[in-house]
Amino acid sequence: MPDMSLPQLNVSNCRWLSVPGRGDVRGKINFLEFDQQLGFTVRRLFWLHDIASDQWRGRHGHRESHLVTLVMNGSCQLHLDDGKVKETVVLNDPGRALHIGPMVWHELDNFAPQTVILVIASTLYDESEYLRDYAAFKREAEAASRA
Repeated sequence: MPDMSLPQLNVSNCRWLSVPGRGDVRGKINFLEFDQQLGFTVRRLFWLHDIASDQWRGRHGHRESHLVTLVMNGSCQLHLDDGKVKETVVLNDPGRALHIGPMVWHELDNFAPQTVILVIASTLYDESEYLRDYAAFKREAEAASRA
């Protein structure tokens, strides 16, 4: 059942995940239980850091990969595009992650100083799985939506 306290997304194949946590006088801890919360088997983790505020990351879509993206520190904008709907969200809360499914073009920019982004992926790295040309992405996204 979706967490109704999280904002709704208009881009298909994307959803916010609430990242449970606890806190006390010593600080906070958040956690994800992969099998239950993510909905896929984790095959790869990677993180983005030391990114200048005027730089970008992403600018691609995936044919098969599911990604869960969360900010560990700082903030950035994440632009989502399913080939029909475009939406921009802000990653600025380590208690909230964004699940990005296949066939969603995504781009991260506007990085605050010392931002660290963690990405949890359902697949190992395979360059042939990436759609790096936007026109090709649009064609495949349209074909996938008709299938």
